[in-house]
Amino acid sequence: MRTGKRSICRLCALVLLQVLLLSCCLSAGAEEQFPSYLPDATVIIAEAAVKTLGITDAEGNPLTVRQAPEMNGRGRPEVKGEEPDYRGVLGYMALQSDWEVSRFNTFVRTPWVLPVYDGPEGDRVAGEIQHKTPVLVIDQQIREGLKYRFAGRLQVIRLDTREIVWIDVTQFVTVPYWTLDVTEAVKFGFSIAVYRSKSRHEPMDRKKHTGPLPDGSWVLLCEASKFPYHISPDKENRPLLGIIFRSNREDSEAYRRYFLFFNTEDLTLVY
Repeated sequence: MRTGKRSICRLCALVLLQVLLLSCCLSAGAEEQFPSYLPDATVIIAEAAVKTLGITDAEGNPLTVRQAPEMNGRGRPEVKGEEPDYRGVLGYMALQSDWEVSRFNTFVRTPWVLPVYDGPEGDRVAGEIQHKTPVLVIDQQIREGLKYRFAGRLQVIRLDTREIVWIDVTQFVTVPYWTLDVTEAVKFGFSIAVYRSKSRHEPMDRKKHTGPLPDGSWVLLCEASKFPYHISPDKENRPLLGIIFRSNREDSEAYRRYFLFFNTEDLTLVY
């Protein structure tokens, strides 16, 4: 009887070992064998929305959902003068207008919200949508504007509610840049970081003045292209442009903004 139990145990152990070895082999080769057949949750949600809502392309076929991180968002063409085709592209809502967040101390009021519209033209706002919300583009009405950038609207499916709305093309990005390294994130748009002194390089202003900043301070990181005239006097050690706000008096609600340059080690993205 004991011999039988031992035989069964040995057999189970052998089978388990084979399963583990097979799993390791599959895991090692999965990336090579299935590079484009394992869609993430966002793609699955988008495909389900297309099927449920009956969204089709120009030929009447179900709209093909695609991720296109290589495409420039915000209406920036890959080739000057050539209209970017965002139809079928998965993307995200992202703050573009910098007036409120960079002029007043309101950027800490999150989530940031953006307008949605009831049509491709006009100023009638039909609601609002949060920064970072995933959307799927199903149609577009854009035209070339200033500096080769395209302006206009995109018709999208909100993947949080499955509503079909129109958004401004400048508030559409193809990459969730807030998940990237801080040096990459600033190439795409605005974000919020927390400052903690880890490097030996204190924040510096444009006149090369340096000074301490309290740990835990919130910093508004600017999209690099929005402030091209702000060039760091110390690109090697303090390459990142950020805005902090300070009140002149303790009892005042009036804040002044200050442009400072930061070391990458001292900033952690939080939004």
